[in-house]
Amino acid sequence: MTDTLLRHWVMLRRIPRHPRKITVRELLAYLKDQGYPTTERTVQRDLMRLSGQIFGLMQDDRSRPHGWCWDRDAGQMDIPGMEPQTALAFKLAEHFSGRLMAPSTRSTLEPYFRQAEQVLAETPSPVSAWPEKIQSITRGQSLIPPAIDPEILHTVYDGLFNDRQFRARYHRRYDGETRDYVISPLGIVFRDGVVYLVCQRNGQDDVVHLAMHRFLEAEGLDQPVHRPADFDLSAYVNHGGLNFKLSDEPLAIELQVTAETAVHLEETPLSTDQRITNAQDGRRRITATVPDTAQLRWWLLGMGDQVEVTAPQALREELVERLNQALAQYR
Repeated sequence: MTDTLLRHWVMLRRIPRHPRKITVRELLAYLKDQGYPTTERTVQRDLMRLSGQIFGLMQDDRSRPHGWCWDRDAGQMDIPGMEPQTALAFKLAEHFSGRLMAPSTRSTLEPYFRQAEQVLAETPSPVSAWPEKIQSITRGQSLIPPAIDPEILHTVYDGLFNDRQFRARYHRRYDGETRDYVISPLGIVFRDGVVYLVCQRNGQDDVVHLAMHRFLEAEGLDQPVHRPADFDLSAYVNHGGLNFKLSDEPLAIELQVTAETAVHLEETPLSTDQRITNAQDGRRRITATVPDTAQLRWWLLGMGDQVEVTAPQALREELVERLNQALAQYR
């Protein structure tokens, strides 16, 4: 009885979750390697007994060779059972990192997420209430994220996960045209509810970013991605890759800001070389070297009367013109 129980347990741990599968012969060879020699007939009989509502095993006979797998929705069985703190970690991962996961990864973790939810619901302790005590927000205006086709999302994430190219049809924003590309995915960036794919197109060396919700079609390819040897996603983002760079030269800016704004920028600097000094009119003078981007201009305009650009002169004049145009609309 003990040997049979152990053999069943070893076999259950070896069986993958749908859509992957394992054949009876593969299970037989694995059991033999683990010190549980048996017969093919015995393995087949064990699988039939273990399948059903308790263990959720199923026979996949869609193609040969036929195999066995755990049902996609079968509950996760752990010995020992999942602890409340572990359940909390899965719950937080689902809540805050769910969109960062590839669909295949999230699908694999779904049984753990459901089990974690059940464990927390049955745990009368402060642990179960923790997810309701924390929240993550952005400083900008809350916007409803654009919808992304789930099938397209799966294709793109699969290509990124496995370093494979894909063919796509994309609706460009700036001219309204639709173009077909062969894309080499390099990374995914989330910004203000919008998902961007950092990639190369049609074998070109230039690295660009494309909004995921503007993809109209996507089809996976077998060709591998030729990732640039010097590409680093963090460096791409930190150097303004997603901020619509207007020039490759950085800007040495000088700002006059209110005392309240200076405190905020002292805690979260504009750059590593930022300097803050006192100005004569009670405001604070800030100097920093930053990328020359459209994002910089949006930020400065959004600060309103709390910031004045004193250098460079060209940027000051550009902002004055845009502020005058805005004022004219309200007149």
